[in-house]
Amino acid sequence: MNNRADPSEAQALSRPSPALSPAFITSDDAAVYAHDLIGSRRNKEYGGFILSKDHHYYATLPVSSGGSLFRPSDVLARSPEGDMLPPEGYVIEGLYHSHTAFKRTTLVGDPESDLQDNFFSLMDLRTAITFRHNYARFYLSNPDKSLICYVASGSPAEQALEPLLMLVHPGTPDHLEQSFAPSIFLPSHLLSMVYGAGELTIIQSGTFWGRRGRIGSGWREWQAEIFREARVPPICGPVLLSADDAALFAHKEIGQRPYVQQAGFILKHLQADLYICTKPQPTVYLTFDRPDVFPRNSTGLPQLPEGYRMFAVYHSADSHRAAALGAPFRVLKDFMSPDNVWIDYLMMQASPGSRAYFSAPEGALLSYVRFSLDAETELIASVAHPNELTSQLDRQLTAGSLTATEFVRRVAAAFVLNVVKTDEVWTQTGRVSDDWGPFAPVPT
Repeated sequence: MNNRADPSEAQALSRPSPALSPAFITSDDAAVYAHDLIGSRRNKEYGGFILSKDHHYYATLPVSSGGSLFRPSDVLARSPEGDMLPPEGYVIEGLYHSHTAFKRTTLVGDPESDLQDNFFSLMDLRTAITFRHNYARFYLSNPDKSLICYVASGSPAEQALEPLLMLVHPGTPDHLEQSFAPSIFLPSHLLSMVYGAGELTIIQSGTFWGRRGRIGSGWREWQAEIFREARVPPICGPVLLSADDAALFAHKEIGQRPYVQQAGFILKHLQADLYICTKPQPTVYLTFDRPDVFPRNSTGLPQLPEGYRMFAVYHSADSHRAAALGAPFRVLKDFMSPDNVWIDYLMMQASPGSRAYFSAPEGALLSYVRFSLDAETELIASVAHPNELTSQLDRQLTAGSLTATEFVRRVAAAFVLNVVKTDEVWTQTGRVSDDWGPFAPVPT
């Protein structure tokens, strides 16, 4: 019996484990987290790996090897054969890296330039195909803010590309570098060869890659189409231990684009106290619904991630609301509109036991949940307007016959309304009473 440890395994075990992201439910979610950490840092190339353990996925935090260079062995140990070695107990699911933003002169109207800046280099593809046995998923974080992915297939078309790519980048790849070697191929030629060899997907959209989904032969025309429903599963945030934590994560994401109304959903694991939020997406909340986020299954129903159920909807304020002038208007702007209350109610009615979260413009996070049909009946009748442009309650607020504070108190009487995170209007956490007042001093 040979009890000696494999030297490569011993090297991996002796090496300090890399810093990891929170847990996610898919490899793509973890890759988006790393992509967001890279953000606008485009003066260097960054990279890392996606690992899995116990049905959850983790991103190693982005590192750079200097300039337009990323060396995977700066993150994980490499075997003598050139394969990357995962930390003990983990499996390597994918590699991610970024491209720098080149400052160069381009021909006016040249459609190849933007594609070249936001697509895999020849060295990238050589690495992705050579190491498909080691990690199948290969992510690229682009300067246009998109994240794309190539999933190697081992298909005959992909195998036929290997000799060609080896001519450009001979030897075993040990680093990734954003270099454009002399080639007879235009970037669009390279894309045409790749999408038929493996699976090429836009995981997160950007200014050039403007739509999420799989890239095919008619990708330019497909980019220009307008889809009103989701065609691919949503990107989700990390796995967290409470719905409030998931809502706070979404709330922070919403704060990155405060002048656009956004919405999404919070899901709960069917058998454990684990929660995730879908990534906030721009919307008009009055028309927002589940098919905007979850693609329909064969029966026409929105398909939630496996093992999760609907727990809450969240959203920010209506973008068309007027700027606040004076305390009463400031209160009104920092609270749900009557239309928001109506849509929240319909969402909660469709999923019994669910709740709604509201990201207030001044920074507060509110939540509310149904508790009594009798308590909510009068309020819902005043905010519903299926056949009119505005609701009765909206008209009362506009006319001044109902104050903003009275509106808040009506909602607090009809629902269990809570302040999860405070701001200058909502100064105290906990349940809002039906005698609530804004700008209250915080007890000392």
